[in-house]
Amino acid sequence: MRKANFIVSGTFTLFAIFIIAISLGYPPSNHGVPGPGMFPIIIASLIILSALTLFIFTLRMPKELDTTIDLKSKNVVNVYITMGGLVLYFVLLPLVGFVVTTSIMLILFIRWFSKRPWWKTILISVLFTVAIFLLFGSVLNVPMRFGLLI
Repeated sequence: MRKANFIVSGTFTLFAIFIIAISLGYPPSNHGVPGPGMFPIIIASLIILSALTLFIFTLRMPKELDTTIDLKSKNVVNVYITMGGLVLYFVLLPLVGFVVTTSIMLILFIRWFSKRPWWKTILISVLFTVAIFLLFGSVLNVPMRFGLLI
């Protein structure tokens, strides 16, 4: 577990530094209004803080609490499925569009993790996707129309 924690904290720190480096290339703030790079920098800084906390807690962890990780356990397999699903989601998002891709992803994730009836799963997925689409598209004026479909 210690080795995995060190790998995770290092990986997330490198990822956050990469995000900060990209965000510094965004236009600066003007007239007291934050620029587009502010939010990613804040989130990346919180990721670094979390990774540092994990690193410190792992260093201070007693040897007796160090356990092995079963890479084939149900929980770990669920993490693999989630990561694979998110990678597929981000690949399909610009090609297909937000509404269709997000609805399908949510339907599959809700069915996999909660085993709710199909009608509830579809209802929750569609309502959530439409709410996010309207919030960003209408209220926040963020363009959400890309891909072949909406």
